[in-house]
Amino acid sequence: MARYGILNPRSQPIEWQGGPDDGLQTPNCPSRSWFIQQTLAEFRLGKAQLLEVKKRMRVEIERGLKKETHQEATVKMLPTYVRSTPDGTGNEGRMCVNMEWGAFGDNGCLDDIRTQYDQAVDENSLNEGKQRYEKMCSGMYLGEIVRQILIDLTKRGFLFRGQISETLKTRGIFETKFLSQIESDSPVRAILQQLGLDSTCDDSIIVKEVCGTVSRRAAQICGAGMAAVVDKIRENRRLDHLDVTVGVDGTLYKLHPHFSRIFQQTVKELSPKCDVNFLLSEDGSGKGAALITAVGCRQREQEAQQH
Repeated sequence: MARYGILNPRSQPIEWQGGPDDGLQTPNCPSRSWFIQQTLAEFRLGKAQLLEVKKRMRVEIERGLKKETHQEATVKMLPTYVRSTPDGTGNEGRMCVNMEWGAFGDNGCLDDIRTQYDQAVDENSLNEGKQRYEKMCSGMYLGEIVRQILIDLTKRGFLFRGQISETLKTRGIFETKFLSQIESDSPVRAILQQLGLDSTCDDSIIVKEVCGTVSRRAAQICGAGMAAVVDKIRENRRLDHLDVTVGVDGTLYKLHPHFSRIFQQTVKELSPKCDVNFLLSEDGSGKGAALITAVGCRQREQEAQQH
């Protein structure tokens, strides 16, 4: 009897024969691996797509800075006056900008790269339709994206022998720390057992690939946003090349084994005229820790140059 599999939310069902573990890969009989790769394909963004994300972020930055368009802009660019830093430096006040870029995409400008799993996370959140960019790249949501994918693959019989545990049905149960642990080569099966999932070696391999794909996209689109920011700074200063220090905080950047590397690599590729030095703030829980670190570092560099 024929069954149907959905490639992605924008494609048509295709008819296929046999079970999900069949090895043949013909139009009417794709393998389990083929279906899984199709599922993850939408998360794998090319350079052209990332440059488009950067371009759209620039548009929203400009809208947020202009009085005429600020109200409807998704990136608000809120000004903040900083008088000094905790180390006592900075007698001279500085105008800083709180971008509030988490709402980037709330106007639909990222819909072409959002997947059905992003939509599911958004629909089940407390602020549906808001903070869409944040929900695609923030550590608060990555585990939930992975959970939605795992549930879908299990329903289609590609994971866990088609059996969904009650624990996996619980929203928020797949914490983002699991992504860091799984991609750090921790025993995947032990982590899945905590979720009541009886996994095989193949299941573990698939789960690790899902985690890696989701976290890589997050780092890339976050990097595309940062590339837009540093290019904006370079152009404002009318420089051919910009050297800048960027302070960073957050457990995802600090603890995930690959996020920071992919993030930095993306910024470099999308903004080749900017040399960005990323400085990790040790006080990851403090408000504005990254901002203060960057400002303090810049002031110390200036003082060093004067002596």
